[in-house]
Amino acid sequence: MSAQTSEQSTTGPRFRPYASPNHHVTKGRYITSNDPRGYIPVYEYPLNGQWIMLDMDDGYVLWTGIWKALGNNKADIVKIIDSQPDLASQLRRVRGGYLKIQGTWMPYEIALRLARRVAWPIRQDLIPLFG
Repeated sequence: MSAQTSEQSTTGPRFRPYASPNHHVTKGRYITSNDPRGYIPVYEYPLNGQWIMLDMDDGYVLWTGIWKALGNNKADIVKIIDSQPDLASQLRRVRGGYLKIQGTWMPYEIALRLARRVAWPIRQDLIPLFG
């Protein structure tokens, strides 16, 4: 089963990446006090010096990694969010702790919609996330 959702089970992750011969996707688990689970379990891979991450439990995507892989400034994420106020309540911001997981996380469907709008230059490198 590929990226979006697979059947909820107690034995494995709910969200999984799409297969891609050009990307080496690995699993990680990062401890953080910013999440009620106490950690964030992810699928991850490097892109343009950034980490592309997908939370394997709830499908949240680290949008900061995609945005910076496009060559954009992290501060500009605020402009996107401000232009769509309905997004704010659905975002998860991780501050402090492990640098790799810091930034703005958003639900899979929202990240996919935004990526279709702004991430055309790296679309081939987002195949593990969005197919």
